[in-house]
This record gives sequence, structure tokens and C-alpha cells, in this order.
Amino acid sequence: MSIEISQETEARLAAEARKRGISVDALVARFIEHAALTPPAQPAALPVWHLGGARDLHRRDIYGDVG
Repeated sequence: MSIEISQETEARLAAEARKRGISVDALVARFIEHAALTPPAQPAALPVWHLGGARDLHRRDIYGDVG
């Protein structure tokens, strides 16, 4: 499999691989393994708004089209 990356990214990968003393292929494999093992971030919880009793609202309170 191959992917297209910019020359800048390729140079950064090569430099990082040299720094770690491994091949670029091994470095990319480590990145992929790490990404596969890292759980996805939890989505932010929606805020809870306590706006009073919703059962007290009627369509006329919201839209005003009911007489």
C-alpha cells in the first residue's frame, strides 16, 4: 500500500526515524499501531438546561399562531 505525502512530511518522517534508529516503515507502523490502540476521544456532553416544566408550554406560547 502507498500513500502520497508532501516532501516536507516525508523529510520529517525520515528525520524522526533516524533519530529513533529505525526505518521509516517501522516508524509509520508504530504510529498506525498507536492510533489503533488509542481509544477515540469522548464527545463533549451536551449541557443540561433546567428551563422549567416543559409540560406547561403550549404551541401558542412558542409560535403564537393558535388563538
